[in-house]
Amino acid sequence: MAKLRARQVETLKRNAVVARADGLSRAPAHAAHRASLHGKLCVSAATMAHPTLVSFPLPRAMAPHTVERSRSVGLFFDGEGLPGAWLRERARLRLPPLRGLRALRLEGELLPSASAPSVGLRARVGAAQAVLFPQSPGPWQFVLPLPQGAPRLETLELELLGVSFTNALAWLGRVTGLAPLRSYRQQPSNRRLRITRIATEEGVTLYDFSCGAARLDSAFVRDRLTLGMNVAGFLTAHLGIGESGRCMVRAADAAGIAVTPIDLRLPCKNPRADRSLESRLRMEPDQAVTVVHIDPPASRDLEHHHGKSFRRGRYQIGYWAWELPEFPDAWLSSFAFFDEIWCPSEFARRAIAAKSPVPVLTMPHAVDFPRPTAPSQELRQRFGLPANAFLFLVLYDLNSYSARKNPQAALTAFRRSGLAERGARLVIKVHSTEGNAADLERLKASIADLSAVHLITGALSRTEIYELEAACDCYVSLHRAEGFGLAVAECMFLGKPVITTDWSATAEFADRTTALPVPAREVELTENHGPYRRGQRWAEPEIDAAAQCMCRLAEDATFCRQIGDAARLRIEERFAPAVIGQLYRRRLETLALQELIPWTPR
Repeated sequence: MAKLRARQVETLKRNAVVARADGLSRAPAHAAHRASLHGKLCVSAATMAHPTLVSFPLPRAMAPHTVERSRSVGLFFDGEGLPGAWLRERARLRLPPLRGLRALRLEGELLPSASAPSVGLRARVGAAQAVLFPQSPGPWQFVLPLPQGAPRLETLELELLGVSFTNALAWLGRVTGLAPLRSYRQQPSNRRLRITRIATEEGVTLYDFSCGAARLDSAFVRDRLTLGMNVAGFLTAHLGIGESGRCMVRAADAAGIAVTPIDLRLPCKNPRADRSLESRLRMEPDQAVTVVHIDPPASRDLEHHHGKSFRRGRYQIGYWAWELPEFPDAWLSSFAFFDEIWCPSEFARRAIAAKSPVPVLTMPHAVDFPRPTAPSQELRQRFGLPANAFLFLVLYDLNSYSARKNPQAALTAFRRSGLAERGARLVIKVHSTEGNAADLERLKASIADLSAVHLITGALSRTEIYELEAACDCYVSLHRAEGFGLAVAECMFLGKPVITTDWSATAEFADRTTALPVPAREVELTENHGPYRRGQRWAEPEIDAAAQCMCRLAEDATFCRQIGDAARLRIEERFAPAVIGQLYRRRLETLALQELIPWTPR
């Protein structure tokens, strides 16, 4: 009977092929034409939307990932409330590394039918296989032993048995359109045998098909996943973007994520004198994900200084900080070097995401460091500061553009407060004086007539910066825009009250309960300041309001202490390394679940 059916099927197939040979012969050509046309349209659209992209070579991040991924072929799902997945005939499921697992358990259900033939399932991994023919409708399960050896990606092959004849009729019904064969086109026999779950021998779920997709179970992945990331940045440099990378290393450490720190070899204006990660630095990445702390335009130089292997085969994340509401059009080509972007604040994320072709996520800085333990008067003595005066601190990097940092606003507010006559002092610490002589001279000229200002221009280590912040009573940042406000967060972590512009990223954590936010109005830039171009917008803080804040803090020690305590708690709760590190972990787990990065079992 089986041989007769086979001969009938072959005859029907030959007749159908002859009857529709013309149409079938054209189909691949149409498909190829559509694919070719799609490619041309994509190129044209990209060229029109981003004409600058055509002048750069296509980086690795824009090419398809070459990572071998867990994925399924041949599993289908119904939108009719039926359980699990079904097969037309064969399916393949790429399994994750299965270290220590001896067997898989396949579970499913056989749906009832009055006349359909019996169906079975063959499952195979490597040389091991198992076969099941459910005897009656209802739940079924069977165990498939796994080949033992080194963990690697194995393919689970599934074959539906007993449906060859009805599959042939379904095929003929599709290609011929004959009315008597229409009932076979939906393959009712195949749909009877449902696969609902693949689990370990102990019952831990690997795949749960009840969700309508063939995806690795998230709990299984999180339980067995070993995560790692390369953190590349100016990790030895005294500058904000260097501290950004060091903050990330601390957060990843706190979350138990394996970290490979890489010091970028790109040119850097600031001194490379930070030795906190010196013993851990590596020359080459060895993790599946690389996060690069860099200004967007410098992204094109990474391969020149680090070689092609720096990106090859790795998921690339750019860590960018941007301070204005609109991301520069001139930097759009920088997206092509990365698979996604992280940024330190929601303010920066909104600006970048509005123009980004890749995902953009907020990953704030982790703020934590050993608090100075020396008495305040001892710390002040180290910096030559008066022992008993109320000290306001302004701290900024001349390479970060004085027009944006806006130290003159703090100076003017201090003048208007009249606190100099009552013994208060303003401490101004500037970084990167070399190469910024004009800005430094303008600052010196503006304070020449004010003896109550202490200007510090010498290079300080990170520890000394923390000591200076701890030595002062209040930090003042009347900036025009910030992408995060690391110094603001550091001083809040030290329990210092902060006076800061109530605009951009600092407004996300320095509110009226934890700081003294200064009202500001948005203004349009009338001239260019580095990347901050004429026509963009930033904030102009209200000087009189800032002066009033200074007076309140200098005159009310209790309020000063209360707001400082609230500031410290805010930073500890929101930006502790363990908190931020968990954000990294969840994102890396998601990338693994989406099969965008490979993962290694514990």
